[in-house]
Amino acid sequence: MIGMVLVNSASVFHYGSGAEVWGLLLHEPWAGITIADVVFPFFILMVGVSIPYALSNLKQREGLTGATALRIGKRGLMLFGIGLILTLSFASWDAPIRLLGVLQRIGLTFVIASLLFMVCSWRVLIGIALMVLVAYDPATLIPIPDAETDYLVPGQNFSSWLDRALLGAHVYNPTIKLPFEPEGLFGTLPSVAQAIIGILVGLWLKRSVGKADILKPVWVAAAVMLVVGLAWAMMFPPVKAIWSASFVWITSGLGLMLLAALYWWLDIKHAKLPGAVFSQAFGINAITGYVVHTYLMGPMLNSDWNNALYEALKGFMVPEVASLPALLLVIIASWIPVAIMQKRGIILKV
Repeated sequence: MIGMVLVNSASVFHYGSGAEVWGLLLHEPWAGITIADVVFPFFILMVGVSIPYALSNLKQREGLTGATALRIGKRGLMLFGIGLILTLSFASWDAPIRLLGVLQRIGLTFVIASLLFMVCSWRVLIGIALMVLVAYDPATLIPIPDAETDYLVPGQNFSSWLDRALLGAHVYNPTIKLPFEPEGLFGTLPSVAQAIIGILVGLWLKRSVGKADILKPVWVAAAVMLVVGLAWAMMFPPVKAIWSASFVWITSGLGLMLLAALYWWLDIKHAKLPGAVFSQAFGINAITGYVVHTYLMGPMLNSDWNNALYEALKGFMVPEVASLPALLLVIIASWIPVAIMQKRGIILKV
């Protein structure tokens, strides 16, 4: 969540006020991976890790019942609805409404991955994830009617065309020649595959909480995913906007390394990690924090006082460093409400 607030704020400050920020805090225009690009897939990965903790008992006790399916669907619909409300809050009355987005992608991914978890064994889940990740990138090269297929050119792929065909102008940037939706429908498939990777890791970690040797397979899996991702990227470079397979492999490998390191440090060694207490408030009410920062970013970062602070700091430091205090202020301002909620024991579950 802190990463999401940071990179979203960097984008708003850079494109809204023209401030110079570190390039790694901005998304790649198309192919490639920056720090900004790994935040969302890390979140998807952790959505998957959380699913066995939330649903394993129900799966063992009852399997997929109508009530459980309704519960899963309700949560996904709420996430989708919150995302749509946020979009509507900033939309112009005469402009096409973007139907998909970050929370919508999380909602759709959660529902599909959860339902698969409830009805499939771990072996079948592995098969589904591998099938999707092997087939997805070649499928993006299926010929499309409105342009020549070119994987490295924005919008010139089957995934982007499908969104244009199904969503029309209701995509991220409908005014460009070949619009594409970064959180598109076809791209939800590899997002589900990434959540399945998280599910498998969650199942493994649940087997033996607190034992150091439980992490060895996680480290191995992370390394293998990185190698596979880098090899696959020679044919199909990582592209976040279509959630390419190499993007999934690489970000999953990096995400699992970070997860294993934090698990070892916090859950096994019980060491104190700087910032851990601060981060808990965001983790407990993650969606609330996301909504709060969405409404705070624009007014804070594009304000006269903030631009004056940025210009003053540029007088004695490089512009990229001068922009950091503004980004940190958004993080702190977004943290205050969820910290108060944590202190009062308020948890808004979606």
